[in-house]
Amino acid sequence: MEHERVTHTIEPVYDDRSRVLVLGTMPSPASRNVGFFYGHPQNRFWRVMERLFALPDHALVDNDARISFLLEHRIALWDVLASCSIEGAADSSIADPVPNDLTRILDAAPISHVFTTGGAAAKLCRRFDGSLLRERGIEYVALPSTSGANARMRLNDLVLAYSVLAERIDMRQAKRTVRRAVLARRDAMDAADRAARSHKLCRELINVLEQLPAHATVSVYAAMNSEVDLDECIRAAFARDLVVAFPCMQRAGGGRQDMVMRAVSQADYLARAAPFINRPVASFRPSPEDERSFALVDPRDIDLMIVPLVAFDDQGHRLGYGGGNYDSYLPQLDSGCIGLGAAFETQRVDRVPVEKHDRTLARICCA
Repeated sequence: MEHERVTHTIEPVYDDRSRVLVLGTMPSPASRNVGFFYGHPQNRFWRVMERLFALPDHALVDNDARISFLLEHRIALWDVLASCSIEGAADSSIADPVPNDLTRILDAAPISHVFTTGGAAAKLCRRFDGSLLRERGIEYVALPSTSGANARMRLNDLVLAYSVLAERIDMRQAKRTVRRAVLARRDAMDAADRAARSHKLCRELINVLEQLPAHATVSVYAAMNSEVDLDECIRAAFARDLVVAFPCMQRAGGGRQDMVMRAVSQADYLARAAPFINRPVASFRPSPEDERSFALVDPRDIDLMIVPLVAFDDQGHRLGYGGGNYDSYLPQLDSGCIGLGAAFETQRVDRVPVEKHDRTLARICCA
């Protein structure tokens, strides 16, 4: 295929409320034919946007819907180049590039972040716009290509990669997006693989138990759904005569629920006699007998806390289920308490969306 000189004819999408700017390289022949960005049917950009912002499938199939979505979510959309020579849609063949003037958008909207889609867009943006973005204090983030040619990344992988964009628009939505994507990965694990990895993780945690003093207090959890199963570790804690505590949700003032820890005996654990083990998210209203059987544990007395999570990154950030229970509880622990996350490798992401109140863990055990 021969090089063709192509001029950009699609108008950028933005208004004075736009907060982030997404840049591709140059519209493909398919995009030029439909008169809008990411128009090739195999390009997954719009499917990623649907997943990121919890829209129904196929909600963004026509140009008017796409424009309305972008403006509503304060996303500006354009390309790095105004013209270039190119072979078809092959960004690797681009020659003699001429950049668009980004000040058209940057002067009109409070853009805080620029995101590029694909390696060529990232390289060209750094070349032509790097100085401008630095001068204006605008953060630049390179994202992977959503082209069908980027076959190594599945749709779910792209959604996770693009969650950093959603963070700049709606942090809660970004967390929900990562949560859905990672839980889907965890739920898809084969049962035998999940059991084998839980065993491996428990062996690692048992090594930690062996370093604790006699009669130490360990906070664990009863696995729900596809979580790491700690049963082997819990039994080992009982065998070492440790105090074993489980999370328990209780009504507090104003109708809210607070998480506390209650000690459970080996006999009650094996008999599943503690209601808050069987129904860990339900509100527990202890009777006087329950108060005697399942004593409250002071957070300052906990020597080791094993924390469940949905997603984690290499910086120790964790994403939970959205209730904020562990984020509220962790600051109450003694400074000498060991806090460990327990997760499968499939729950690791490049970056967890975090806010100021989110608590990091010094160590996350994964298998």
